[in-house]
Amino acid sequence: MNKYEIDQELILLKPLKFSKYTNSRRFFANLIFRLTMFFTRPKKGIREKRFVFRGYQHQKVRLSVYELKKQTGKAPGLLYLHGGGFQIQGTPVQERMVANMILETGHKAVYVDYRLAPKYPFPTALEDCFHALLWMVEHADFLNIDINDISVAGESAGGNLAAAVALLARDRKGPKIQRQMLLYPVLDVKQETESMKLYYDAPMWNANLNRDMWKLYLRNGDYGMPQYASPAIADVKGLPETYIETADYDCLRDEGINYGKKLRQAGIRVVEHDTKNTVHGYDAVFFSKLVKNLTRERILFLRGGKNDESKS
Repeated sequence: MNKYEIDQELILLKPLKFSKYTNSRRFFANLIFRLTMFFTRPKKGIREKRFVFRGYQHQKVRLSVYELKKQTGKAPGLLYLHGGGFQIQGTPVQERMVANMILETGHKAVYVDYRLAPKYPFPTALEDCFHALLWMVEHADFLNIDINDISVAGESAGGNLAAAVALLARDRKGPKIQRQMLLYPVLDVKQETESMKLYYDAPMWNANLNRDMWKLYLRNGDYGMPQYASPAIADVKGLPETYIETADYDCLRDEGINYGKKLRQAGIRVVEHDTKNTVHGYDAVFFSKLVKNLTRERILFLRGGKNDESKS
C-alpha cells in the first residue's frame, strides 16, 4: 500500500483488505450493523420514532424519525440518506452524525432504511428515498415539520442518493428542497478522474471497491435515467444551495470537486470543504478536531447561515 500523510487523529481508519464485497461478507456486515442499530439508543435529548411507508413499486420500507424530546412547534425537516456502497446497512456512526446536527439545528430528521443492492439495484434505493421525501411532506402536519424548510443530506453513496433526490424533486415538480448536503459523495459512473486513478489502495474506500459497487448498483442498467444514477452528468440548473465535503486521499475526491464547479457555473451557491490529510469516512472519528470543526460548518449551513465559501 502507498503511504499517505493522514491526520494523526484519523490513523485508526484502516484499509479494507479486499477488492469487493462477497455475498458472505456483505451478509455478515449487514447482520452486525442491523443488530447494532436495533440496540443503539438515541443520543440524550433525542427521541426516535419508527415507521413503515410504501417505497418503490409500493413495497414496504422502514424509516426512523429523530427529533428533540422537548421540541415544540414546527421544525425544519432533514431527509438523511446513509452511505455504504448502496449495499451496506446504516450504522450507529451515521446515526450519531445525524444526532449531532439536529441537536444544534432543531431539525427533525427522517433516516431512511432504503433497500440495498445487489438484491435491489438501481433505481430501487433512489425511488425508496424519493418516496420517503413524499411521505415526509404528506405527513408534515403529523410530524410537525415545516414543508417550506426541507433539506436533504447523505454521505458517500448516500450523497449520491441525496443529489439524485434533489434532481427528482426538481424534475417531477416534487417537494421544494432548500438545501442539499453532500459528504464525500459518489457522483460519477465514468470513474475517470485523477483521484480515481491514484487511490486504488486508500484506507476505508478505494477505486477497486468503487468499480465493483457501480457494477452491482447498475447491474440491470440505468433504465434510461443515467442522470439520476450518476448526478455528475445531470443538468444541475435550478438545484438548491449545496454544501460539499471531500476527503484528500479518496478516489471520490475529484468528482465531488467537479460537481461543486458545475453547480457554481449554473449559478448555484456552493459551500465546499476539501479536507486535507483525510480519508473516506473521516467523520467516523467524531472526537477529532477536524470533525468537530466540520460539524459546526454543517450546522451553520443547515441553519441557513452564510458559511465561508472558500475551501478548507
